[in-house]
Formats: sequence, C-alpha cells, structure tokens
Amino acid sequence: MTERRDPGNVSSLSHILFVVWGFPELSQTFIHREMEEMYALAGPINVLAAYRVPRNDLGEAMSQIAERAMYLGCSSRWLAKGLRWAMQHPRRFGSAARWIWSLPHRTMLHRFRAIGMLLAAASIVEAVKKRGITYVHAHFASYHTELAMCLARLAQIPYGITAHATGIWKDRNILAEKIAGARIVLTCTECNANHLRSLAREHAHKVGLLYHGLDFNALPPPTDPPADDVTRLLAVGRLVPKKGFDTLITEASLLAKQNHPFHLTIIGDGPEDARLRNRIAALQLEKLVTMKGAVSNQVVFEEMARCHVLVQPSRPGRSGDLDGIPNVILEAMATYRPVVGTSISGIPEVVKDGKTGLLVEPGDPLGLAAAIFAIGKNLDQARELGRAGRELVESRFDVQRNVARQLELLQQAERMDGFCHG
Repeated sequence: MTERRDPGNVSSLSHILFVVWGFPELSQTFIHREMEEMYALAGPINVLAAYRVPRNDLGEAMSQIAERAMYLGCSSRWLAKGLRWAMQHPRRFGSAARWIWSLPHRTMLHRFRAIGMLLAAASIVEAVKKRGITYVHAHFASYHTELAMCLARLAQIPYGITAHATGIWKDRNILAEKIAGARIVLTCTECNANHLRSLAREHAHKVGLLYHGLDFNALPPPTDPPADDVTRLLAVGRLVPKKGFDTLITEASLLAKQNHPFHLTIIGDGPEDARLRNRIAALQLEKLVTMKGAVSNQVVFEEMARCHVLVQPSRPGRSGDLDGIPNVILEAMATYRPVVGTSISGIPEVVKDGKTGLLVEPGDPLGLAAAIFAIGKNLDQARELGRAGRELVESRFDVQRNVARQLELLQQAERMDGFCHG
C-alpha cells in the first residue's frame, strides 16, 4: 500500500481539479511525482484529462489517480456534448464565447482553439460541479489553461496555473491575460518566473517560483563512476530540435577525431530520430554512439550508473521553445553524476559552472567537446562535481518539502474571496 506521510496542516484536495491533456504521459514524470506525493500527503486527487494514456508501468498511487480521473474522451464526443450544453444554456455559453473570442490571441488558429476548449469545458462542467470542485488548476500554460479558464468561467469558480517551459516559450498565447485571470501562477525556474512577471507587471505578485522535486527515498543508491579509460556519456530527452542532440553528435565526431576514448548513449524518441540516426551513420559513429529509443525510468537509472557524465546540450527551438530545468539533470545530480549543460533558461540555476558541472554556449560543439574532454581527463574532479550536485538538489529539489509548500499555496488560492476570471 502507498505510505501516507504525516499531512501536518494539509487538508483534503477533494475540491481542487488538476487539468492536463494526455494522462499519464510518459514524458511528464515530474508532474506524476508531485501528484503521487500529494496523494501520500492528502489523499485522493482530482484530474481532468482529454484521454487516458495506456500504461502498464504505473505504481499503485498513479494507477489510482488515473482510475479516478475524469476524461473528455474523443473530440467528436466532447464537441457534441459541449454543443448540447451550449444550446441548453445559451446565455451563459454565449457570454463565455464572446469573452474568450475577444482576447488578443496570437493567431486566428489560437482563437478557434480557445473556442474548442470552451466546448470541451461545456461538455464536462456539470460533472465537475457534481464532484464538488471549487478550484481548477492547469498544468501547462497553453490550451490546458484555456480549458481551465473556460471551465472556471462556466462553473463560476477560480483557476490557477503551473506554467512549464512549452506554454511559456513556444505557445505564448494570451499569457498576460491568463496570468491576470488566475489566482496563482507557479513555475519551476527563476528564468520562467521573471519572464512571466515581465508580461503582466500589475499581476507579478501572483507569480511564484516552485521547483519540481525528487523523491530521494525512491532513487537507486548512488554508485561510483565506471573505473575504465572510456568516458561514458549519457543524454536523455525527447528527440526534438531544442534538445540539441544534433550538436551532441557533431561533438562526438570531434572527440573521435581527437582519439579521445568515449561512448555516447542517447535515450529518447521523437520526430528527429531518423535524422539523428542518419547523421550518426554519415559520420561513421555507429560504434561510438548508441541510440536506445524510449525506455523505462529504471533503464534510465541503469544507464546513469554506467556513465561518467550527463550531457544536456539544450538550445532555443525554432519557435523560441526552451527547456526549463530538464528533470534528468536533477536525477543525474542526485546520483552523483556531473552535468555538462548549456547556459540557457533554468539550466544555470542548477548546473553551476565549475561547481556542480560545466556550462557551454548552446549550439557550440567545440565547447561541448572541450568540456567533456576536461571531465574525462579528470575523474577526481568529476566526482567532486557529482557530490556538489547531490548537495544542491537535496537542498532545493526535495519533492516532499516542495509539494507540501505547493499544497499550501493551492489551498490558499482556493480559499481566497471572490471569483476572478480576468
């Protein structure tokens, strides 16, 4: 059974609804970890998602959360239900439609998307009211928040946001208006928080920094790096341009030309898979670079135990999208592995150059190769960086402490007087 921790002053979450989209997505472990901790602290939680992601690797807590969650179902279903509700409540729906349409969306497509989210909200609003929900909180600041704010409007209850990198830097739709209407806006890096405050200066007080966390009790015990002459590198993430894995492969070719003994393992899947594999073949790196595709968290930690350094070559995506603090960085540091990362977004908040890892400029394969070469030649330094990284994540990224604080903030937001919708 899931162990219940002492909840202290934390009360039930039965009146709070968390909005996601696909649930539980494999790439959103950081959200699921927080939900599991909430479950341990305060009991069952409410989740609204568009659809359920089939998974057979969930623990007891996440299985129960997913089973209890509310799902919109296929788009044709919720569109039909939303239209039916709109015809039954024409004044309320019409008022909400005029409001959401009038906001300064980035494009007409974003405006129509918001109307779609209004229909999705209409399809589920009666079920939400029946469950006794009094506060809606969205993960991600894009269409997830548009669904939450429409649901809040129809149900006449407040909403809040936990804003992650994609919604802030890539989607960017009506962010100032979303902040203005929210009770609280949480985000996981100081870089994100400062940007959001700059977008809605009159509402900057609503924006708070709250790091994600690790459950140190659930992590595998740290091990010493392999004692061999081959520098073993690990990179983990979605195979998308902002992860910078093409730069990493170019860096690998430079290490090969310098006759530096190394092996690189890349874990993840995504639209860049074929291009990256072709790049590896073109550079004749098949014996030095292994792409393992998507694997379980357990396999990620097994590979982490075999590596000397985690490499995170993130860069701005073509649409301006940025990483925040990739969760794998925290996991690597927690297992005493140094990180070579890029000096963008929230990464420098944890990868302290020369203290917990090394920083290079994004898109710089020469700088990346030099940093990796330096660590590979000095494993004593690598161990020192790893130990310092562990100390940092223990002090700032403990999931139990951070989620307890999150629950306090959410319950304060729920209890505030008055309904605010912007």
